[in-house]
Amino acid sequence: MLIPSCSVAVRRVAVAVAMLCATGAIAQQALPAPAVTVPFVAQSVEIAEAGRGALDGLARSLSERGVRQLEVRGYASGEDTGDARKMALARALAVRSYLIDQGVKARIEVGANAQPARTAPKERVDVVLQ
Repeated sequence: MLIPSCSVAVRRVAVAVAMLCATGAIAQQALPAPAVTVPFVAQSVEIAEAGRGALDGLARSLSERGVRQLEVRGYASGEDTGDARKMALARALAVRSYLIDQGVKARIEVGANAQPARTAPKERVDVVLQ
């Protein structure tokens, strides 16, 4: 690999980075798998009965295990990504409130993600243990 008008040190760093990337030593970190995924109907923030059951079980488990932190990630899709993000946030906050009402004492971080309507459906909230 020849890089014109660079110092020897810069060339060495560039070669080292290229070798690390080629061997896979620099890999993207995967997001942790959710403990629970709560599905939502399009354009709705209401937690369905099945979602409440899953969250009830999770709340009991969190209390028994003494989990201190978790993350609630809301997802929504729509033509307007701004509106979709608001929907995702409202869903995540609804799940957060539900967990608090069930006695969860852990710190709960909230995130919202929006996707254009033409992509795969994202109408859900994931609860991830930290």
